[in-house]
Amino acid sequence: MKSFIAFLIITNGLIIFFFLQFIGYGVFSYFYYWKKRSKLHLSLKMLRNLSQQRGIDLPKIVLIIPARNESSIISSTIDNLVNIDYPKNKYQILFVLDDRELLNTDYEKTTHYYVYTKQKLYNQDFGREVLLSTSVPVNFDGKFPGKMLDTMVNSNKPRALNWALKFIPKNTQIIGFYDADSHPHPKTLLYVAYKYLTERKEPLLLQGPAVQIRNYFNLKALNKIYALMQAITHEWFLPILLFHLPFIGGTNFFIGTEFLYKINGFDQEALAEDLELGCRLYLEESIWPEFSPYISTEQTPPNFKSFFYQRVRWASGYIQVIKNMLTNEGYLVKRFFLFSMLIFYGILPWAAAQILAMTTLGMFLVSFLGITRISYLLPESLKVFSVLLNVFYLLFLVYYFTYALKKLYIPAKSFNVNLSISKQYFALLIFPIAVTLGLLPYSYGFVLSLIGNEPSSWIKTPRSKE
Repeated sequence: MKSFIAFLIITNGLIIFFFLQFIGYGVFSYFYYWKKRSKLHLSLKMLRNLSQQRGIDLPKIVLIIPARNESSIISSTIDNLVNIDYPKNKYQILFVLDDRELLNTDYEKTTHYYVYTKQKLYNQDFGREVLLSTSVPVNFDGKFPGKMLDTMVNSNKPRALNWALKFIPKNTQIIGFYDADSHPHPKTLLYVAYKYLTERKEPLLLQGPAVQIRNYFNLKALNKIYALMQAITHEWFLPILLFHLPFIGGTNFFIGTEFLYKINGFDQEALAEDLELGCRLYLEESIWPEFSPYISTEQTPPNFKSFFYQRVRWASGYIQVIKNMLTNEGYLVKRFFLFSMLIFYGILPWAAAQILAMTTLGMFLVSFLGITRISYLLPESLKVFSVLLNVFYLLFLVYYFTYALKKLYIPAKSFNVNLSISKQYFALLIFPIAVTLGLLPYSYGFVLSLIGNEPSSWIKTPRSKE
């Protein structure tokens, strides 16, 4: 029994260590990035003055948005993107559609229809081609530059992005990437241009936080917890993670155009094409991403099933990248460094959390079934300490929920007036259950990948109302 208690203390100690480390990271991120951001006083006038002083034009930026089966939300995304604070003659938005959608959907219900309608409207209003679009042929092989095959090819995001790279307008200095549900901060492009003008000697690669919480009030109970946890991670931990891992999140990131062509675009076979891209950029071009303190709000999977499949793919993609670090040729020192960071900042905290969650669940089931009363065998101090920890974690989640409402990460218009705000706080009490269940898809994905049975194709995450 003493060894079992020691085991619980060690796993709890690891969780506490990672949590306190997380809090410290949040404090550091606030002062190093978020507070500094407010002192920049970014404006178009300031950038134009800086451009004249440096003798450099404002950069031409193209935003790429892959969109397949996104008819329910794409109009809102377009309206948001065209209102970004940046000269219309200096940025364009390229929507990457998919011919496969046209095969089994009435045209007026397709993403194509909504994009083409908005494209015509806004381009007429602005008197220039601010909105662009292209559609991926069903037989495009997915590579860059790629070729056409005699058979249909499965659709996925890296395949669409590689197709899009063939249609980037000339003289584009920077490419940005967003998901079809992304609503970037209006000043995001001003910050990107500021970094371009002030750090000309450094390769440009910026990664901003994606706070997947905008559909909060239309999520199932467990998914509300997962949305809050993901949002906290991107806002507090992502700035620090980028010191240790070349993490690309697949959305709200910007890169100098020439670098994507140098490394032949995205790996169309990667389950986590974003993380794979970040690691490959570091290995082949010695480029490392820098944090951009401008948030993009997005949706999170609306139910546990969609959350489960999405996280299984993420976990499988993570292991896929780790395997690449062990099996690829060349860059031995760099690969060893990335392998170590992937273990320490991914596998280790997951393992500690999973072991503790399963141990706690096992203790409850054994006690509940009457096999033995384990709780009676544990020291009183350990039981009290565990309860206090869970209370503290819960209060932290309540704090961030309140903060997210204040910051409008969760739009006020989406709030159901029939549900009092107190009920929303009460729903957070399922936090311990959510944590235990939320770890399962990662564990499942890791195990599948280790035995060589990882997902072979993408499963698109469904959208919800906002």
